[in-house]
Amino acid sequence: MESRGYLTPVDEVWAEPKPQSFFRRHALFLLTMVVPVFLAFVYLFFIASDRYVSEARFIVRTSAGGTGLEGLASLVSTQGMSRANDETFAVNEYIMSRDAADLLIANNGLRDVLARPEADIFNRFPNFFTRDTKTKLYRQYEHMVSADIEGATGISTLEVTAFRPDDAQMMAKALLKYAEELINRLNERAHRDALRYAKSIVDDARADFTKLEGRISEWRNKSGTVDPGKESLAALEQIGKMTTELAAMEATLAQTIALTPANPSIPALRERVLSNRSAIDRLKRDVVGNDTSVANKLAMYEQFVVEREIAAKAMGAADLNYLKARQDAERQQLYLQTIVEPNLPDQYTYPRRLLYLLGVIAVCGLIFLIIRSITQIAMEHSA
Repeated sequence: MESRGYLTPVDEVWAEPKPQSFFRRHALFLLTMVVPVFLAFVYLFFIASDRYVSEARFIVRTSAGGTGLEGLASLVSTQGMSRANDETFAVNEYIMSRDAADLLIANNGLRDVLARPEADIFNRFPNFFTRDTKTKLYRQYEHMVSADIEGATGISTLEVTAFRPDDAQMMAKALLKYAEELINRLNERAHRDALRYAKSIVDDARADFTKLEGRISEWRNKSGTVDPGKESLAALEQIGKMTTELAAMEATLAQTIALTPANPSIPALRERVLSNRSAIDRLKRDVVGNDTSVANKLAMYEQFVVEREIAAKAMGAADLNYLKARQDAERQQLYLQTIVEPNLPDQYTYPRRLLYLLGVIAVCGLIFLIIRSITQIAMEHSA
């Protein structure tokens, strides 16, 4: 009896499996290798825009020459020039800062450079997935500008990427200009601060000296003396002269008494001797012996003299320090020296199409092998 097309249980066991389609059998390879590599190929060779890089090199130096002839020699030679490492890092940070980006936006049309028609839909700013904000613009700026310093030489390399060669060169020149302006501001600030500090020391020293002179004048008016030292010398000279005269008078009196005891001039001589002694004692008391004596005034005046000498020396030292600070500020200037001017690129640098495509193939191949190995291990364990 015919089976009329129905399969028996034995036929169902020995029936061949239905063949799978090509896409089903190679789905893993297509999804992990063919499709990503094809998309990368299309983007790199048909969509990605050419990007040009303008490169410049510069170094920040400071003049640290000596004074005198050395300082003069440093004006006509590079002797005495040294690297300014801290300022170099500061310049590099400034180039990569929002301040530099804002200057480029205001003065050099950074927004127009990022939105050139040559740019592809992914690299243009703004695009369909990037909002037009200052933060996003700054992120785009960080991708187009790089500033790196070589530790061994202190030379900084500035690279600016743009969709047009002249844009890249223009932006690099502008950044070097703004970096030099930063150096000039640092010089001006350092010069101003150094002179302000030195000038404050000079002003303080002069104020102290003027204040001391006022105290001396007030003391002179109060004590009624100008120079106790000179006055004491004059008083001592007068005492010495009067003492000599007294000795002569006493000798004359003694001789007169010895020769002519009844001489009528003896009382007058005695009166003169007593008067001279009194005058000498009074002068001695004026020099020493009371609170208003010349000796006390001299002690106070000598203290004033010492203080005035110290104040005068301090004022002179402050003036010299101000002059030295001015010379140092003029000599220890920072300079931005451009070693390599920004070039005008005649060939695009990015994207490196073949290299990027080989990288995509390598990554996709690795992913394919990993997934396939995991799948085979899972199937073997399930069997």
